[in-house]
Amino acid sequence: MINVLIADDHQLLIDGIKTTLEDVPEIQIIAEAKDGFQVLETLETRDDIDVILMDINMPKLDGLDCTRQVSKKYPNIKIIALSQYDEKRFVKRMIKNGASGYLLKDSDKDILVTAIQKVNAGEKYFCDRLSLRLANMELKIENTKSLFPKLTDRENEILNLICKEHSSYEIADKLFISFHTVESHRANLMSKAGVKNTAGLVRWAVENDFLE
Repeated sequence: MINVLIADDHQLLIDGIKTTLEDVPEIQIIAEAKDGFQVLETLETRDDIDVILMDINMPKLDGLDCTRQVSKKYPNIKIIALSQYDEKRFVKRMIKNGASGYLLKDSDKDILVTAIQKVNAGEKYFCDRLSLRLANMELKIENTKSLFPKLTDRENEILNLICKEHSSYEIADKLFISFHTVESHRANLMSKAGVKNTAGLVRWAVENDFLE
């Protein structure tokens, strides 16, 4: 049995999903929440939730930040974004924050069931429309590390200083490291970001929310 929590501030949508899934024997809706804080409160009182269907636009605590917090505190719980937005910035941020799947709210029953099954099994799942869009953006949805490469603490520090327009000499002086070390980190950052120059690196950092 796959136990599901639905997080959405529209009761009509929650009821619709419950009705849609009520005849699927292996999926059970066991909890619901109207905002991110209710999601976190629910998870503190029960440990039997496998998958969360997470709306992005919720009051008090939105789905983006809630997903980040849940993924950090409850890494075994799988999250599927369920949203009306198909813009790449929302898809990318939800993936970065820990979501394993992303569906549009007009997805049909078969897609919803398949997504829950696959994500619960440890796979990634995106509806066809988003898969095509991700492919067109040359994003590897099977390997989110290629989309959001892991940066070391030092790389994050240097990236933020670069984005604040500090030169390599200024960064070296500020961090008490050599100029060549800074240049080496700069080259590694551009390689991880898949860009060719500092302007591209700054643009990549802004678009992918790496700045502090």
